[in-house]
Amino acid sequence: MLDSFAVRRPLLLLPCFLFLATSLAAAAEPPRAASFADFDRRARAGEELSVVFFGGSLTWSANASDPNRTGFRPLVAEHLRMKYPAAHFRFHDAGLGGTGSMLGIFRLGRDVFPHEPDLVFLDFACNDEGGPTALAQSCCYESILRRLVVRGVPVVQMFFTFGFWARDLDAPGTGHPQLAAYRKLADAYSTGVGDVYRDGPLFRDLRAGKVSPENVWPFDEAHPGDLGYRYFAAAGIEGFERAVASNLVCRAPERPVFGDVADVTRRNFAWSEKPHAEFAERVVRARSPSAPDLDLSFVDNCEHLGFVNNSPAWTLQPTYRTSLWFDGLSSRWMDGVAVFAGTNRAPLEVRAKANLVGVFGEADEKALVCEVRADGEKLADFRGNHGAGAGRLFIWRQALLPGWERGETAEHSFAFDPFPSLDGAGEFHVGAICTATILPAAATAPPAADAIDLETIDHGRARTADYQ
Repeated sequence: MLDSFAVRRPLLLLPCFLFLATSLAAAAEPPRAASFADFDRRARAGEELSVVFFGGSLTWSANASDPNRTGFRPLVAEHLRMKYPAAHFRFHDAGLGGTGSMLGIFRLGRDVFPHEPDLVFLDFACNDEGGPTALAQSCCYESILRRLVVRGVPVVQMFFTFGFWARDLDAPGTGHPQLAAYRKLADAYSTGVGDVYRDGPLFRDLRAGKVSPENVWPFDEAHPGDLGYRYFAAAGIEGFERAVASNLVCRAPERPVFGDVADVTRRNFAWSEKPHAEFAERVVRARSPSAPDLDLSFVDNCEHLGFVNNSPAWTLQPTYRTSLWFDGLSSRWMDGVAVFAGTNRAPLEVRAKANLVGVFGEADEKALVCEVRADGEKLADFRGNHGAGAGRLFIWRQALLPGWERGETAEHSFAFDPFPSLDGAGEFHVGAICTATILPAAATAPPAADAIDLETIDHGRARTADYQ
């Protein structure tokens, strides 16, 4: 049941700006356990059930000939329909290519929880590329798991593989850098597991020579074609069926394995097709008290967001409606953007308790670079270009404050200051400002590996030769 409430915003501050802060705190015990047997019972009884596929480009099924028909998601969905003909399923695609858990923790409140899932297939493992931020990635991934499980949502963790990890099957460390860590979380949280390395016929057939990597990954070294997604779906189905047969109940351990994430806040810049005079007053749909950590509320601190004196440098605009690939289409993942376009610098500012800060936005060929400062000191440059050639796609840029690995945090003043272009033609588009506090359970990270440059993975267009 969704409650609705209206909030009137001061017209003098910003008549065209809606500031939505989504805060994800720890949830209370759910009325229903995260039980695969219970999902099975309800499906056989013909109930209406919601299934969410949450992850990156492999969840979306980049390079499939028809991702909504021949990819991982539709093949798993078809299995569930066939297995439970009386059930009424709603399937939701929440696969955003090139992204991992450090954005995923900010997407739960918009792209997962509103669908009230009864089952989630969780990806992100491949895109959590390890390296210096491996511990932060593990904390975010574990926090996603914990938030789902404490709501009574059974989870199947999907351990996919990119093609370049499948070429030397028996080499030490075969698989993505976070594979061992996330398998450990599967044990700790008693989740279902669809592991292409262990489940289904993919690696058995590769070892037996029945298929070659070129058969499975004919287009690029990351994303398979239709044959590969059939293998991926087989692993996911096997993991689900094993969880049902063993009456598996997901549980959240009392203490995190790697860590948790607190103060998770996504400040959205929403846009409406209504005239701006009507936009100042808006009805927002909020979750019922049964999900207390999905707190949808307004925060009246527009004076901190660079719109002082109605600065003409920033305007509220709709998202792009064209893109280079469909899962990167900005309008699927954000409700509007604050756009900087000017010849004078006008920083966007916000105060937050955090040691992780990110900008979720969009970019095209006119994108600018944005300097990010914390308490007046430069933290990072957020490059506006999405790095994938022509097209209009989302961008996600993140930075960790010094001391994050020890859980250090404090309230900071963050400034997002785009560099104007000389001719005034460039733009910087911000869909949301995201802040959170990484709380590691220990000060040491899982074993690090060489980081993958995700921006070199073209999500379906480059040929294999481009990666050799």
